[in-house]
Amino acid sequence: MKNSEDLKELRVKIIKSIQNTDSGHLGPSFSCLEILYVIIKKFINFRKKDRNKIILSKGHAAPAIYAIFDHLNLLKKNELKTLRRFNSRLQGHPDKKKLKILDFGTGALGQGLSVSIGYSLSSKLLNKKNFIFCLLGDGELQEGQIWEAAMYIGSKKIKNIVTFIDGNKFQNEFSIKDTLKEENLKGKWESFGFKYLETDGHYIKKLEKIIKDITNYKYKKPVVVYCNTTKGKGVSFMEGNNKYHSVKKLPLNEFNKALKELNEYE
Repeated sequence: MKNSEDLKELRVKIIKSIQNTDSGHLGPSFSCLEILYVIIKKFINFRKKDRNKIILSKGHAAPAIYAIFDHLNLLKKNELKTLRRFNSRLQGHPDKKKLKILDFGTGALGQGLSVSIGYSLSSKLLNKKNFIFCLLGDGELQEGQIWEAAMYIGSKKIKNIVTFIDGNKFQNEFSIKDTLKEENLKGKWESFGFKYLETDGHYIKKLEKIIKDITNYKYKKPVVVYCNTTKGKGVSFMEGNNKYHSVKKLPLNEFNKALKELNEYE
């Protein structure tokens, strides 16, 4: 029950921050929220020096990670209201120069998995026993750099990088299938030497169990987790509707309807 209430609260934070600033990626922030929530809240201890890392390769979902940081009291009071403002620490895409708690600044898609390799090699040199969680978008898999990094990870059997794919079936303007059809993703990742898992990306307990298994080294090879998700998850009229990929200020009736569904009508 607590997880459910947290996630409603987080979706309210996201929608209000985007509404306040008149710009932001709403649908993709909602689709990956549970994944980020489990990783950050359950498996990253920000007080620990050699903590686990989170690389948000699909950086346009920054409102989701900011909302979770706010939930964990890692931001200043009311800082979410500064989303995408000039000189704000909360830029439209994660900017580590402004917000130091971030592990990397991402914007252009396709870079996160390569960055994760760098973190992993650094951890090995410094004898750290941490994990690097990297969240990719499914549309992002069209970037060639992802597959170059995957080839390296599989070849070197790097097991402390955990790759998640937010499989919401859409990208910027169109569906994945209408842009560049995904075919045999399982076979592709396995051919690079990965253990391929698939799960419901909105099911907290399943996500927790998968990450516990991975971090306890249940698998003898790198793991990629394809998460079946719904774009706009949590608000009925936004679910599966790519109109809400990137939005300006919502019409007041839509804003109030969304808050009502999230039990926060005002």
